[in-house]
Amino acid sequence: MRILGVIPARYHSQRLPGKVLLPLRGKPIIQYVYERARQVFGDDLIVATDDMRVVEAVEKVKGRAIMTRNTHLSGTERVGEVAERFLYDAYVNIQADEPFIEPDHLMKLITLLQRHSLVTLMTRIHKLEDLVSPSVVKVVMGKDGRALYFSRSLVPHPRDFPLTSQEVLARYGYFRHIGLYGYHRSVLMEIVALSPAPIEEIEQLEQLRWLYHGYSIWVQEVSYRGIGIDTQEDYEAAQQLAETLL
Repeated sequence: MRILGVIPARYHSQRLPGKVLLPLRGKPIIQYVYERARQVFGDDLIVATDDMRVVEAVEKVKGRAIMTRNTHLSGTERVGEVAERFLYDAYVNIQADEPFIEPDHLMKLITLLQRHSLVTLMTRIHKLEDLVSPSVVKVVMGKDGRALYFSRSLVPHPRDFPLTSQEVLARYGYFRHIGLYGYHRSVLMEIVALSPAPIEEIEQLEQLRWLYHGYSIWVQEVSYRGIGIDTQEDYEAAQQLAETLL
């Protein structure tokens, strides 16, 4: 199976414009993502962006980047445009704002793609603040490894415990979604053509569109210490984390 790693890198982020070019220990965030992904994909890796400044930053480190349309509403849509131009059997969507991404996680996605056509990752939640934060997307699983639902709310809701109780975390397994995706080409081209779903619009989570329309998303648990960078507060936390992880 030929698999292309794609890093959708939108420059004009709503909450933190230009975040993929912000420095961590002297290097732009996008460079860390690219270098780590290149360990897995080699030359089968491309950055898809809406801004020449990102292209220039990637090419400066001998990477490969292309301009894509600026009308895409999600990373998956941007990967879909790449799939129109570069024919592979499958594609892995790698978040451009995840400088702490681990190559092993990408390998796990590739392994999952050998068995399933639409895959992603999750990690166990250990902090109560993450459990109740709407910025941390929770995923509920079925026993066969398929996602039942994703939410910014606390699901499943602990009826018999206050939300401030550490016992909730100790007694039950709650999981955070890691926004990496793998898709077979046929499924990718189908899901980018789907109409928006009400639950997607409420939660602002693109993967809910796929569930709404009947697609199965297979999920695997991994250990993860990093963070995605969506806000200035996230960036400041990443600067501290970079001292030990980068």
